[in-house]
Amino acid sequence: MDIGYTFPHISVNLDRLSYEQVSSLRQANEVLRIEYVCLSRIREPLGMVGGYWNMDPEIIFKVATGSLQTVISGIEQMCMVFASIYSMPELCDNTKQDIELFLDRASAWVKVNQICSY
Repeated sequence: MDIGYTFPHISVNLDRLSYEQVSSLRQANEVLRIEYVCLSRIREPLGMVGGYWNMDPEIIFKVATGSLQTVISGIEQMCMVFASIYSMPELCDNTKQDIELFLDRASAWVKVNQICSY
């Protein structure tokens, strides 16, 4: 699967995926089913995803505290991180599926809410 993102500065440790990492990704996937702006419900799960996957603190700060446009930017950056690690051989198939789901749902959430914000 060619996702088309590149993100050169990744600090994701994939030697051993923790239960918390996988669980946080799945929880974020569930909350991203909310189609329209609901920042209070997405901030914590997305912050956990960023935290457990050791993403740049700036990304976590954007999704955890920012305005709608800042959250959108943070989610886009999260997508870039996950897309860039997707092809790493250390990932099991289930985690790859969770990443695909995150990319699909996060991209859809961003598109819907970019339209709503104008």
